[in-house]
Amino acid sequence: MTYAICVGLFAVIRFANDEWIVGVFDSILALFGLYVFFLVYKTRNADLPAYAIAIISIIGTIATIILKGTTQVYWAYPSVALVFYLLPPKHGILMWSISAVIILFLIRDLPLIQLISISMTLFITSFFCYFFAAKMEQQHIRLRKIANEDVLTGTLNRRAFNQATEALKGSDKPQSGILFDLDNFKQVNDYFGHATGDQVLEKSVEFVAAMLKKEDQFFRIGGDEFAILCKDRDFDYAYKLALEVHQAFSRSEIKQQHHLTLSMSVAQKEPDEDIIEWLNRLDSAMYHAKKSGRNQIIKAIRH
Repeated sequence: MTYAICVGLFAVIRFANDEWIVGVFDSILALFGLYVFFLVYKTRNADLPAYAIAIISIIGTIATIILKGTTQVYWAYPSVALVFYLLPPKHGILMWSISAVIILFLIRDLPLIQLISISMTLFITSFFCYFFAAKMEQQHIRLRKIANEDVLTGTLNRRAFNQATEALKGSDKPQSGILFDLDNFKQVNDYFGHATGDQVLEKSVEFVAAMLKKEDQFFRIGGDEFAILCKDRDFDYAYKLALEVHQAFSRSEIKQQHHLTLSMSVAQKEPDEDIIEWLNRLDSAMYHAKKSGRNQIIKAIRH
C-alpha cells in the first residue's frame, strides 16, 4: 500500500508536468500495488504477491531511469530495501545483483566520482539490507522451531500437529495417522519421580523415532500421548508401521525395565471425511484400546 501511494503521488506530479508516458507508467505501477494489497488482504497469502511487488519495483526503477535519465537512480535505494524486505535473502541477493548490474550500466555515463559514489553507497545499502534480512530469517526459523517443538522430547508438539493436519484439507492423496500412548506411565512418575519419567519419555521417543521414515511426522500431543502422521500414505502402510513399532517396543529394554507397553490406534482419512471426524475416530479407537486391556492396536474403521 505504501508503494502504491508513493508511486501514485509521483504519477500525479508527472501528469501535472505533462510527462504523460512516465505518468501512465507510474499509474500502472500504483494500480498494480493496490491490486496486490487487496489480494493479500483478502487471501492472507503474501508469498507470490511479494515476488510480484519486488519485481515490479525493480522494473519501475529501471524504466524510470531509461525514461527520465540518470537522476532517477535514487529510486534504487528504496527498491533494494523493498526487495530484501519481501524476499528470502538468497532470492533477494540474486534478483538484486542482476538488477544492480543493469542499473549501473544505465548510469555509466555519469562523472566518474559520482558513479563511484553511487556504486559504493548502493553496495553498502545492499550489504546491510541482506545482512538484516538474513538475521531476521535466522530468528524466524529459531522462533518457529521453538513454537513447534516439544521442549522435553524434541518431537513436534500439538501446535505443529494441528497445523500439519489442517494443511491436509483438500488433498486428494491418502492420509493416515497413528495415535499411541505409554500404558501405565503414571506409575513410573509415582514410583521413581518425574525426573525418571522424563528420561523414560525421551528414551521412548528416541526408540520410536528410529523406526520412522524421513517423511513420517512424529508429534507429542500431550503427556505420554503421541501421534505419527503418515502423509500421503494409505491405511496398510500406517498399520504395518504401527505393528512394527508395537512389536519392537514390547521387546525393548524400556518395556523390561518399567513394564510399559503401547496402546495404539490407526486410521486412514476417507475422501469425504473432514479432519475433525478423522481425528475423533482415531481418538475414540485409542480410548477403546485403553479401556479394553491396553497393549494393543485398534483399527479405527469408519462405519
